[in-house]
Amino acid sequence: MLVDHISNWQKYGFGPAWEEVMTWLARKAADHAGLEDGQHQAGGCIINVNSLLSRVRSQCQYEYHRRFCDVQMVLDGEEWFFQATGTDLVPCGEFDEIRDIGFYSPEPPEMTRVTLRPGMFVLVFPWDAHMPAIATGDPSPLRKCVAKIPLEALHLA
Repeated sequence: MLVDHISNWQKYGFGPAWEEVMTWLARKAADHAGLEDGQHQAGGCIINVNSLLSRVRSQCQYEYHRRFCDVQMVLDGEEWFFQATGTDLVPCGEFDEIRDIGFYSPEPPEMTRVTLRPGMFVLVFPWDAHMPAIATGDPSPLRKCVAKIPLEALHLA
């Protein structure tokens, strides 16, 4: 997992798909007036823009992916974002190959919690179990972007 502010995205040389997605996100972080919720495209990747209510942690599960990395960036509001390594976790239910998502249960014994505010992003890899959009207090409005970048499109060492 990588956590940073959108103003620092160019410090990471993950290749052309990364550059196009992050350029798009940086523009929207600076001015998202008129940005509609829904699916958008950049660099051959899908970016979902969602307005939602942050969630109560006790009602959520850790999720994981196999093909895609997530870049999640907050536009408005704030959230807790939890991450854990998936090495000792047990999948819960069937993995959805079409949506590239599965869930873990029970909760891992160790995890990392990050508070994301406007302009902050997190990059999670398929090996990162994660639980996004968790309320930092009472559930509250949250607006965010979630980009899906194929793992093979990132230039990793």
